[in-house]
Amino acid sequence: MNSPFIEKLKKKGIEVLLMTEPIDEYATQQVKEFEGHKLKCCTKEGFEIEETEEEKKAFEEEKQAFEGLCKLIKDVLGDKVEKVIVSNRIVDAPCVLVTGE
Repeated sequence: MNSPFIEKLKKKGIEVLLMTEPIDEYATQQVKEFEGHKLKCCTKEGFEIEETEEEKKAFEEEKQAFEGLCKLIKDVLGDKVEKVIVSNRIVDAPCVLVTGE
C-alpha cells in the first residue's frame, strides 16, 4: 500500500515501515530505536518533516488561509476534538485523526 504521504517521506530520504497490526503500536513504544535509527510514529501529534524555507513559507500561507475554517470546524465539533489544525502530513485526504504523544 503506497500513499502519497509515504511517497513524500521517501522523496525526503525517510525510510518508512508500514506497520498494520495492533501490537505494532505497543512494540514501537518500547523499542524506540533500531540499529541506530529512531522510530517515530507518523500518526502521533508532533510528527514533523524537514522542509525547505520555500515549503515553510507556502505552508504558513496555507495555514493562514484556512484559519477561519479550522475555527469553524472546532466550534461545530466542540468537545469531540481537542483541536483542529492545518497539517502538511495530509496529501490526498480531507483530514487525519492523530493521537497525542
